[in-house]
Amino acid sequence: MAALSVAAPESDDHRAQLAALGTKLEYLHPALRAGEVARRSATRNHPANTAGIRAYQEHVRIIREMHIRHEGWKRLLHDHLELACNPDATVAIGVMVGDAATGEPKGLPRNLHRRGAATQRAAEANAAQLELFPARRRNEVVLSAYDLDRLQIWFLVSYRVEADGKVRIHNELSLPEEVVNGYVAKWKRRIPLPVFEMDGIEPPYEDGGGEIDIPVPFR
Repeated sequence: MAALSVAAPESDDHRAQLAALGTKLEYLHPALRAGEVARRSATRNHPANTAGIRAYQEHVRIIREMHIRHEGWKRLLHDHLELACNPDATVAIGVMVGDAATGEPKGLPRNLHRRGAATQRAAEANAAQLELFPARRRNEVVLSAYDLDRLQIWFLVSYRVEADGKVRIHNELSLPEEVVNGYVAKWKRRIPLPVFEMDGIEPPYEDGGGEIDIPVPFR
């Protein structure tokens, strides 16, 4: 499946836009669900960033598994970015945590946490693409110079809001064009997606709030 042309007309139909990239909402929202489930497994006794790390890991895993199983995509580790890549090496999908503007059609979302140089290089490569090249099939994702010239790296951007016992995850699949000081300043294309909602927020099991006293015998 070829990447979306820069000149492709905007559409309110997110399903048609996703299909043009070779993906579906049914591949993306399960990743958000798995991430939320993993996040809830972290307790206050875990390191402070455990919930976010577990959510990220599940986002990547499920996006890869769904696309590999249903679309024949491959895993891709490109310039430190953990991605799923289509067989034509024209479209890759990663994950990113956004801010409160995520998923808003008229918003200008940014990543919530500063990104490294790899995301900036990906945005620069996205910005440099002016047209599509003919697609060619390949069995493995081995990026040649030709592939790098046409690969679009998209991100499933998500922003989590917890209120009234429910979690609402605003999300979009978007293509960064410019990154300044580690934050996305401009998007080349955005596909706002329906809000994903989960309820049943429950505190994870913890062994009480007191300190644990472990006797250590002296020799």
